[in-house]
Amino acid sequence: MTSRFVGPFLVGLAAFLWATDSVFRFPVVSSLDPTFIVLSEHVIVVLLMLPPMLLVKRKELLLPGAIDWLALAFIGIGGSAIATVLFTAAFIFINPSVVILLQKIQPVVVVTLAMVFLGERPKRSFWAWAMLALAAAVVLSFPDLNFTFISQGINVRSRGFYYALGAAGIWAAATVAGRHVAVRHSAGVVTFWRFVFGLGALIALMFLQGVSVPWNVVWQGPTLKALAYMALIPGLVAMVIYYAGLRRTPASTATFMELLFPLGAVALNTFFLGMPLDRVQLVAGVVLLFAVTMITMQGGRK
Repeated sequence: MTSRFVGPFLVGLAAFLWATDSVFRFPVVSSLDPTFIVLSEHVIVVLLMLPPMLLVKRKELLLPGAIDWLALAFIGIGGSAIATVLFTAAFIFINPSVVILLQKIQPVVVVTLAMVFLGERPKRSFWAWAMLALAAAVVLSFPDLNFTFISQGINVRSRGFYYALGAAGIWAAATVAGRHVAVRHSAGVVTFWRFVFGLGALIALMFLQGVSVPWNVVWQGPTLKALAYMALIPGLVAMVIYYAGLRRTPASTATFMELLFPLGAVALNTFFLGMPLDRVQLVAGVVLLFAVTMITMQGGRK
C-alpha cells in the first residue's frame, strides 16, 4: 500500500470500527443501565491510559490555564459522560441505526454554535443544506410523519429521538470546546483528561440516580466481552487509528471515508441485530448523509 493511501485507509478503518459498536451496545443495554455501561468503558480506558500517561506524559498532564481545565471538564463531563449515556439510552427506544444516523447532524450544530459564540459567518448555502439535513433527520425518526406526541406528550419513540439529538448537540458543543485545547496539548493528554473527567461525572450520576448494578449479569462472559470490546476497539483503538490517519489525509477525503461509520453501522445492525431500516428511512438516511457531507465539504464558513 503506497503512503498516500495509508491515511485514508486508517480513517476508513477507524470509521468501520466505530460502526461495530452498536452490535455490542444494543444487546447489553437491555440488561444493564446505560450509565453503568458508559462508566465501565471509562474505567477500562482510564486504567489502560494511566500508566503510560504517568510514565511518558507526566509533565504535560498539569495544564497551565484555567480556561483549558474548563474546556476539558466540559468535554469530559458533557461529551464523554452525559452525551454517551444519552446515546446509549436512545438504543432502548429506537432502532440503533437511526440513533447513529442522527449523530451526523453534528456539523450543523457545530457551525451554528461557531456562529453564535465565535462570530463565524456560515456560507449562504449552509442554511439550505442544514434545513434539508434537519428535515431528513425528522423523517428518518418519524417515517410515518406521526407527531401526535407534540400535543399528547412524549412517547417512547420521541424519547429516543430526543436522547439521540441531545447526544449529537452535546458532542457538537464538545467539538467546539475541543478546538481550544486540541491546538495546545497532545491528543493523548486531551483524551486522558476527557475520560478522567467523564469518569468522575459518571460516578456522580450513578449515585444520584441510585443505579442498581446486576453483578450476576455483569460477570457473565458475553457481557464482559461486550463491555471490554466497546471500550477498547470502537473507543480507544479506533480513536488512535483515526488521529493517526487524519494527519495524513486531506479533510475532503476524510469526510468521505468517515461515511463508513453510518453506512457500516446500518449494514451490521441489519445483518447481526436483524433491525433494518424501512424504505422511507433508508431514503431519509441517504439524504441526511448527502446534506451533511455537502456542509462538511464546503467548510460551512466563509
